[in-house]
Amino acid sequence: MRFYLFLLASSWVLAQSLELYPNYHTVGVIVDLAAGTDPNQNGSVSLQYQLDSGPVRTGWPLTRVNASRFVGSIFDCEEGQVVDVTVQGTDPDGGPLASLLLMGTTTTRTTVVFPTALRNRYVSPTGSGSTCSSGAPCSLATAIGSAQAGDHIWLADGTYFVGDFSFGQAGTSPNPIVLRNQVGANPVLDGSVPGTLPFVDLGNQTIRYTVPSDDTNNVFVDGKRLYPYRSTSEFNSLSWGLSGFLPNSGSSTELELHFLTAVDPNSLQVRVSRFNVAIVLNQNYIHLEGLTFQHYGAGAYGKAIYINDSSNHVIRNCLFRNNDLGVGLKRAAHRNTIENCQFYDDTFLWPWDGVKAGSNLETGGVAFYSPTSGRGNVIRNNHFENYFDGLASSPEDNGTSTNETDVYGNSVLYAGDDGLSADGQASNERIFDNVFSDVLVGISLAPVLEGPVYCLRNLITRTGQGNSQYTGLPFKFNVSGQPTAGISYLFHNTSDAGVAGQDGFWLKSPGTWQGIVMRNNIWIGTNHALYNANTSQPLDMDYDLLLHDGSASYVRWGGNDYANLAAFTGGTGQNANGLEMDPLFIDAANGNYGLQAGSPAINAGVLLPGINDLDPFPDLGAFPFAAPLLADWSAWRARLGDGNYQLGQDRNQDGVIDILDWVTP
Repeated sequence: MRFYLFLLASSWVLAQSLELYPNYHTVGVIVDLAAGTDPNQNGSVSLQYQLDSGPVRTGWPLTRVNASRFVGSIFDCEEGQVVDVTVQGTDPDGGPLASLLLMGTTTTRTTVVFPTALRNRYVSPTGSGSTCSSGAPCSLATAIGSAQAGDHIWLADGTYFVGDFSFGQAGTSPNPIVLRNQVGANPVLDGSVPGTLPFVDLGNQTIRYTVPSDDTNNVFVDGKRLYPYRSTSEFNSLSWGLSGFLPNSGSSTELELHFLTAVDPNSLQVRVSRFNVAIVLNQNYIHLEGLTFQHYGAGAYGKAIYINDSSNHVIRNCLFRNNDLGVGLKRAAHRNTIENCQFYDDTFLWPWDGVKAGSNLETGGVAFYSPTSGRGNVIRNNHFENYFDGLASSPEDNGTSTNETDVYGNSVLYAGDDGLSADGQASNERIFDNVFSDVLVGISLAPVLEGPVYCLRNLITRTGQGNSQYTGLPFKFNVSGQPTAGISYLFHNTSDAGVAGQDGFWLKSPGTWQGIVMRNNIWIGTNHALYNANTSQPLDMDYDLLLHDGSASYVRWGGNDYANLAAFTGGTGQNANGLEMDPLFIDAANGNYGLQAGSPAINAGVLLPGINDLDPFPDLGAFPFAAPLLADWSAWRARLGDGNYQLGQDRNQDGVIDILDWVTP
């Protein structure tokens, strides 16, 4: 919602506006100024808010992103909470901005509860006819083709070799269209060719298959992805050291596979994609739950689910495996939620240069195409594993508004490049309470144009992993040939390199940005604790714990080496209130990064308004001592109904045991 205030200044009237954009646990605050309000751009805008008419709290100040816009965020809201907001301008020149006073109210979103169906439709892999009843199920194509608002389409157990579906009608807020598994069923939507493919053994570990369509880009053999070689010479030599295929094109229905070692073609399980996409969500209010999607990737930009120019979808408790992309979003795709899903692929150990050489497989589990003007998309409580990039959260073009994207409560394990790539147009993007482990880079912000981006309470461990020549880093900012990035806020993150030769925090060159603000973080390296190779760019670091256990210098700053924190602060003015001490994690070797009693990180932080001000003595890192971690790590990622799900460990009662149970008061 948007509110307006008209200020009389000299002989003209200036129209200022306040927009509040609510998600589940956050609210975006956007102030647009009339032209000429603050011509020298030296003013500022403060934020105050109330939750459910509670005490007035001061928020983190709004960030100027251009001459006429300030942007900020409110954190730690409850779902369905009324939020009252006041913003006030200041200007040392006494200009019109000094008279700015805007107020507004909004209510945060609530988790979608699927309503009772207006019409139940039942489908099975062998269904036929148009009755679509439990006794006479129809095909999935029939049910989707005739779907209307309020339909619940129940999928029976089995594999559906189908794809390229879209919807003729939209659901509504009270009566969405819902595709879901029948109770106890495991329906699998499979984009590959069913059955056994005809083949000819060409010798030299090469087999030619006959496939029903051209432009194949997704081939798996015995559960392992084959590399898509782009030339005959590369294919013949297997230049990337991977078994692969030569993508067919034009009218060719012949597909050649070349293996590193001898294989028996009669015993191979070969899955070749024939559909580009499983379902295009081209209408509003369509919800998916309890479905598996696999082997989608024929043609360009293959993906399982395509949210295209439509909004208010929920994708929940779904499994995505072996697709070229799990979920892609584009155009005016607003307020979509991807939650409690699992995403798997097989590219983690592919050569980094090979992936970059034209594989078209940097996509990950979730990605935003360009342009995407949609706002308020939420990616929460998912697991991503064995990707090159785990997921991507920013388009290259987001239109003229802020993104209002929230990425939280997710875990990313084994990523050959970025655990999360936020590269692109990212304004009011919030990345918090995530876990990244065994990645080359934890979170890439290279660049985040416009900004601001908030990275709060993330855990990043074992950087520098994958199959590349590059050293890892928890946050990446370096990029060449791009405009200056916006401001990034890094608060309360914990990063433990955990692998030899890795810096605790590394700023590489080239790259330009308006600012990086760091507070209350823990950075542990096995080389330098901090290496800044781009000292010309603004960095504001304080109250961070920096530690290393390698033979390299404590900090390398440009061409200067500093042996300890005192020398570093004396030479640069950075981290004056920081620490150089063992944080005393509970059990880092087994992934428990809570703080032991007596940790020097306890009460060592600084108050950050709107971020940690509920605790008068904030701890450093992602896991405050007052919120101990789970004792039983076997329950990690367990969901309601799983055998190892423990109700007592699900502290926020959201049906999944994850990082939110550790950090939520």
